[in-house]
Amino acid sequence: MKLYPKHIIDLQNSIAFLILFYIIVISPFFSCSSSVIKKETTQEYIFTAESNILAKSKERIDNTATYEVYFQLTDTTQCIEISVIAIDTYNKRVRCGYIFEAEVDTSRFPKKPVKPVYSEIAKNFDVNWRFQSNIVFCSDETDPLKRLNKGNYRLKITAFSDKMFTFTIQIKSSVPVAFKK
Repeated sequence: MKLYPKHIIDLQNSIAFLILFYIIVISPFFSCSSSVIKKETTQEYIFTAESNILAKSKERIDNTATYEVYFQLTDTTQCIEISVIAIDTYNKRVRCGYIFEAEVDTSRFPKKPVKPVYSEIAKNFDVNWRFQSNIVFCSDETDPLKRLNKGNYRLKITAFSDKMFTFTIQIKSSVPVAFKK
């Protein structure tokens, strides 16, 4: 069989394609598979309280009874996972909305506010009231108000009713979480 220049070019293109395929697709598997990569270990922190014990928030969600739970991250972390479960007096799980907020560092403000200022970081519902049972929030290094630094945080929680509920807050974090009573 005689190879013509066209066949040689096709053969060279095929070899070039295979080499490029190996470099792009196969080699990252070898370069990224290292036993040195450290995986953050997380621990779950749980806080349970009845609505009649929790502080009522002046900032209501959907104009219904809203409660506040405060906690502290003892160090900076990359991500946390938050889940809030609301149980009514009949021991049934009900829909629950919550907003995750961080206390703003006002130490550099020329005029200090009387009460702490909180900035919304995330919530478990969207503008159409579609809910998520839990949220995973990761720090945004480009936005100083959306970083998970050591400090104080607040959850505003509602079950969309004035009845009594038991709220269970679960936070998974790679740094210790201290709930404040």
